[in-house]
Amino acid sequence: MVNILKKAASGLLERMLNSATVIAVRVWPEADMHEVDLYLPDVDMDSWDSIKRLKCKVDELEYRDYTPVLWNSEMSVCTMFIDSGHAGAGSRWVRALKTGDQILFGAAHAAALPSTKGPVLCLADASALGHFLALKQLTDRSEHPMDVAVLLHGDYEIPEIFKAENPEFCFIKSSGRTEGIDMMEQWCHNKALTEYNSIYIAGNVSMTKALKSKLKSNPKVHARIKGYGFWS
Repeated sequence: MVNILKKAASGLLERMLNSATVIAVRVWPEADMHEVDLYLPDVDMDSWDSIKRLKCKVDELEYRDYTPVLWNSEMSVCTMFIDSGHAGAGSRWVRALKTGDQILFGAAHAAALPSTKGPVLCLADASALGHFLALKQLTDRSEHPMDVAVLLHGDYEIPEIFKAENPEFCFIKSSGRTEGIDMMEQWCHNKALTEYNSIYIAGNVSMTKALKSKLKSNPKVHARIKGYGFWS
């Protein structure tokens, strides 16, 4: 009976979703990052004025939110960066994706852009790399200069071309989550925190909560802190 109800619920949800075609998948060497190009002919990308997320079906009654990083509205193509370095339905799903696959997706809650001009402090792990690449595409560096710290596990390698194209991204490697959070906090302490007008934290749920709590208790922080926790 339970399985019948699950199948019925899954069928109802799927009828509310849109379909996209995978046109390319690229995996970074020495990393768990997958660049997934999608063809979305029915999506109006010209209207995007916030950090969009697509709620993708990754398994039976399992959905994960992923951020379009780059997009070309004339070609109706967007690219998502998806990290598979964690155990979970989303990681298993992206590792199995191949060109020609059809995926089901719906609109997920979008993240607002900074409401005032000024420097933006961004804290992330690998799962949120796309979140801040989208923020970069949607904002003007002269109005919103960004400082981005990305926490990675020790053997994660970022391509040199990516570093060259995104000099505002600083990559911090750690051997464990607790150590990593402490390293991210220390990185923040070395910044002039009073100067930031906006602070964004995105990534693993526990990391996001821990860093948000630490920054909220810091008397030098006057900016509004926005947190976005992701599941693997």
